[in-house]
Amino acid sequence: MLVEKRFESVHKKKSGSIELFQLNTTLLFWVGFVPPLFAAVFAILTAITLHQDKITNYAWICGRAFLPSLSRIINLTLEGLVWQLCILFHIPFRLLELSVGWVRYGRLESKNNKRRFWYKMHRHLYLIFGVTELILLSGLSAIGEKEHGIWHVCFFYSFGVVALLFFISNTVCHSQSLYFLNPYGRISYHVKIGISICYFLSAPAIATFYALYWKACFTWAYELFALVEYLDVFMVIFYHGCCVYWDIQHKVVFTVRLNKPAEKNIDEDVTGKELTTEL
Repeated sequence: MLVEKRFESVHKKKSGSIELFQLNTTLLFWVGFVPPLFAAVFAILTAITLHQDKITNYAWICGRAFLPSLSRIINLTLEGLVWQLCILFHIPFRLLELSVGWVRYGRLESKNNKRRFWYKMHRHLYLIFGVTELILLSGLSAIGEKEHGIWHVCFFYSFGVVALLFFISNTVCHSQSLYFLNPYGRISYHVKIGISICYFLSAPAIATFYALYWKACFTWAYELFALVEYLDVFMVIFYHGCCVYWDIQHKVVFTVRLNKPAEKNIDEDVTGKELTTEL
């Protein structure tokens, strides 16, 4: 049975090219989603169960807290090593995800979109915020809180702000493109909206709990601050997992091809000159 292709390939297959292998989008989802998820779960559980004394051995002004922030967890040797390896490992796949989104948002803009300038602006912001988010994530992972506290805090909170801006730009582009179509488009869109709203609402909550601990000395407030911070990290991870799993599943095929140089056709004219075709 013949199956008609819905869209022509952007990169035409050259004559003589050999396909080395294909990268399934499901595999891309697992290698881009599982490592940061594993790093977060492993670091938090290991620190709480095995290194409780190390993470709470600080000069607490308002009483000792038993749930530390993620910054203090990844400052430990084992937890920090696993975190850095997993985060740095998944970054190339996130860059691949961004490049695919950038190209496809350009190709799949809805014909019914009446705000083209708004769409194009958010398409550019999607790429800018996405790359900036990865740079900040690498910075806060590599720079420890103990050694360079101010730099780490700047990277951490800048990452939180840029991640929210990326959520907004990505969701706007999604709503005005063919990404919005079924079977997965609307599910992905509503999940993105839900995560973005929860992430936005967590900002005043985390600021309130932080102030209640350091200003009013409520010890329980720091535990709530840490829990909301953990939740924020998992929301970022699941948002990007949603982007890969629903947005490009069964829609994109990654292939690596080896293009062999074409043989030269040499024609001699009456003057004895040789004409060579382009490779």
